Amino acid sequence: MHTSKDIAYQKALDNYDASFMNNTKWLRLFCTVINAGIPIKQASWKLIDLPRAMLMPFPDFHELLPTRFSDGRFQPFEYKWIESIFVPHRYRPIANVGYEKIQDTTALWVALTSAQEQFPVEQSDTGITIRGYHRKSFG
Repeated sequence: MHTSKDIAYQKALDNYDASFMNNTKWLRLFCTVINAGIPIKQASWKLIDLPRAMLMPFPDFHELLPTRFSDGRFQPFEYKWIESIFVPHRYRPIANVGYEKIQDTTALWVALTSAQEQFPVEQSDTGITIRGYHRKSFG
């Protein structure tokens, strides 16, 4: 029997023609970043069922455990809902304040591209994008 969550997921998938990640691969990716010792304090998370991205850090190891309510920061959800995560090289920890922080996206790139697992990552001048899905082209 399908739950309303399953139906919502299938409906959201109608906008995509390729899937690159699943819950297990996302968990491996997060563990790869944690094991490499790369702190990601801000990233833009785009979920397949939401129109806008959310700004959140990457999870810590204790937040990846099956019961992830140790501090409430990284709320549990199925990683299969992640369309993409963009990790900026530079970000402003406080909106509308000129102070910027730098994240080591070079180390992130090296960790993800040299991992045994093949992760769908793209590098740009502004940061790293990890793709969970490819959006359909219309027209």
